[in-house]
Amino acid sequence: MADVLIFDDDPRVGDLVGETLRSRGLSTAHFPSGAGVVQIVTDARPRLVVLDIMMPGVDGLSACRAIRETPATRHVKIVVLTAKHFEKDREDAKRYGADLFLNKPFKTADLAAGIGNLLGVAEPAAGPPAPPAAPLVAALNPGGLVLEAAGRWIFFDAGKGTTHWLASRSVLPPTVWVLLTRYDDDAISELGAFAAPLAAGKRVNLAGPDDANSLLQRLAPRMNGLAGRRAPGTPLLYPQREADLQLGPGLMTATRYTQHAGSCLAWRLDVQGRRIVWCPANEIPPVAEDWNRHEREKFKTLFLGADLLLHGFARGARDPASTTALYRGSWEPVVSLARDAGVKRLGLVPLGGATGVGIDETLARSGEAAPMDCRVALPGSGWIL
Repeated sequence: MADVLIFDDDPRVGDLVGETLRSRGLSTAHFPSGAGVVQIVTDARPRLVVLDIMMPGVDGLSACRAIRETPATRHVKIVVLTAKHFEKDREDAKRYGADLFLNKPFKTADLAAGIGNLLGVAEPAAGPPAPPAAPLVAALNPGGLVLEAAGRWIFFDAGKGTTHWLASRSVLPPTVWVLLTRYDDDAISELGAFAAPLAAGKRVNLAGPDDANSLLQRLAPRMNGLAGRRAPGTPLLYPQREADLQLGPGLMTATRYTQHAGSCLAWRLDVQGRRIVWCPANEIPPVAEDWNRHEREKFKTLFLGADLLLHGFARGARDPASTTALYRGSWEPVVSLARDAGVKRLGLVPLGGATGVGIDETLARSGEAAPMDCRVALPGSGWIL
């Protein structure tokens, strides 16, 4: 479970607080409202919670009082972080049991120091300069993206091309992660390819949307070929909502629900100072005014400063007679949002029969993507970061 739970309806604050605390070695999870806060804290058993005062569901002061009055949660440290600057709010927070009260905008150093003192987490000691980061290699398959990073293989989806990619490697790493965005055939058709590393005694971890139908749990037999029987070599499962997940030292992911029918996630990976985002099924409306401001800001924050963003697009509606998912998103608003988020490289991934023909020329002629490196990304494309 996460060390710190962040309750704030502003995704930018959630990301900033999360990144600040992860730099101190603390794991975090972000919740956009205070609804069910006591039950969440009871189940998650964090060391500390961060509460915004003005948020939907339950306001932060009421949540603070409820956490303190509940025997199972009264030991949890509480930080109130708010844009309200009234002395009465500070006094109420203290009276309801808050351990620390900070105003927005806040200095990340003050937040890190305050929470570090509450949890006994020392500031990272200055050491010798870190060695240059090892190259991060990314390759696009027809049904997903695969990264070789920090001695691990990380697969974003496991569709067409996964089997061929695995078969082309003679040496397996000790750990493989498979991070699913969704559960249609485009994303999971070649999950069976991971039976080989499992049989070889490698650790295979499977993460995907935590949906009401528990589909992630039903996928394990596809990966070990055991028809549901538990045996050595069974993959470890990590159902995900909008939160953070540490894949290993220096490997941190963040997830967000996308604009897509059914349970579907976008994934962001931060590794050795580089950021990669895989978002194949987010339907960004072509007219900015048609998109909920909160959703736009949520994805702008997710994409912020990405060294590589791979985003899917397609033209046309879904064919009801087809088992293949066709997404309706256009590429133009993706370029606009990525540019606003300071993305360095954007790969537009054609889906659902889209070809991407003419897009590179249109972008070069219009200059809309400048100064971002933006191009159509087809299977076989690769990047070294």
